[in-house]
Amino acid sequence: MDVSFFMPEQYLPETARREAWKSGAPLQLEQGGKAACVQCWIYQTWVHLSNAGFPAKLVHHMPEKGVVVALSGNLHPTFRPGKGLYVVGVVADGLPHPHVHWHILQNSAWAKQLGSSTYIPLWTQPNLVPRDPSRGNTLETLRFYGDGTNLAKELRDPAFVSHCWEALRLKVEARNANLWHDYSDTDCAFAIRAFDRAPCHHKPPTKLANAWLAGVPFIGGADSAYASEGRAGIDHMTCQTPQDFLNVLQKLKSDPALREGLVAQGKVAAKRHTIPALTSRWADFLSGEAIPTA
Repeated sequence: MDVSFFMPEQYLPETARREAWKSGAPLQLEQGGKAACVQCWIYQTWVHLSNAGFPAKLVHHMPEKGVVVALSGNLHPTFRPGKGLYVVGVVADGLPHPHVHWHILQNSAWAKQLGSSTYIPLWTQPNLVPRDPSRGNTLETLRFYGDGTNLAKELRDPAFVSHCWEALRLKVEARNANLWHDYSDTDCAFAIRAFDRAPCHHKPPTKLANAWLAGVPFIGGADSAYASEGRAGIDHMTCQTPQDFLNVLQKLKSDPALREGLVAQGKVAAKRHTIPALTSRWADFLSGEAIPTA
């Protein structure tokens, strides 16, 4: 049975980016919106499966039969699969399409609540540059990798940033999008959307996985993805209030052994998020679940 990845042609990367995806050359995910989402989930998955020898096609029009993987947001609300077509909808940050056969979710806590679904993590940052080992036990630079609107307002407050420097000699920064792949001079990463304890079931654990792969400690918030994928206090730290965040920083600052332990456990957990590991998860899902069910 044919397996296809559906990607509307207007979202197809330009030639240079297509070659970078296929060859593994340095590639920055700077482009926002639906184009970036489709390229990350559909184009990238097809590329990695193809490179691994899995027979799959990239199509720009919905096929009439077989298994097709599509971004749910690319399907019209009135879309209905024809007879002979089995549709797998990648939900990403959006909503499940009501008429697909199966859902791919990027958060395992959500997958436990939504029927007809499978959890497969989002791919981590391409061409990620890990922390420079020569920095040793240095803890000076904390960075947020992502859109600043997704960072708790308390942690963006200049007064708070100044306090971290004056009290702990820690620089708190948001990394520019063109450097989201570069952890070479980062000593700790953090990602806290808000201090409201919202589980954010639609969000992935990607920032945590990137930190694991980069070899840096990670401080997260109440995201269910972090709680499901990691082990708080063992492979990452969590906090629930701005004061709690300062307490965690103080603890990390004064305890190099704790930081080393978080990094060591993170390296073990990171094995689940490598390209070969995620490619295998996709191949196992398609050949072991989607095709037989179709």
